[in-house]
Amino acid sequence: MPYQEAPELVRAFRQGSQQAFNRLVMLYQRKIYNLALGYVKQEDEAKDLSQDIFVTVFQQIDKLKDEDKFGAWLYQLALNHCRNRYQKLRRRGFFSNLPLDDPETGLHLSSGATPEKDYERQNTSRLVREAIASLAPAEKEVILLRDLQELSYEEISEILELPMGTVKSKLNRARLALKNRLKHYL
Repeated sequence: MPYQEAPELVRAFRQGSQQAFNRLVMLYQRKIYNLALGYVKQEDEAKDLSQDIFVTVFQQIDKLKDEDKFGAWLYQLALNHCRNRYQKLRRRGFFSNLPLDDPETGLHLSSGATPEKDYERQNTSRLVREAIASLAPAEKEVILLRDLQELSYEEISEILELPMGTVKSKLNRARLALKNRLKHYL
């Protein structure tokens, strides 16, 4: 797994290797971008947010005490940035102006099938995005980390600094809440 090289790359970067930092960014940029997109719902905003996260990593890597915990540290940092940006954008009314049917604001489900099937997929995507957006922040986080980022329970436990049992119960509650919100539509 490529993420296993992260501790070695962190050590190399701390010793001055710019290439090591570039490799860290390449390893994690897609996952961090997808996490950001899960919060801000717009590609340009998610790209900016991802870039800000990696700038902070560059500036604060010396605060990381254990190189083996880089992934968890990065996700904690990313979640904090995502929460802050989400709150800032929400106060400015950013989310009320997003077109929900625009595939650029969420999941890309166009398959090249019939227009009816594409419409159905886009509608389902919109419903799921709305349901996820309506979850409590803690529920939204575990859904994004487990189901969209495909992180293990152990990784989520470490990132959120919660016991694994708590992570599993939060995820279960979040999935039940999603199921409840979507039961009339799907």
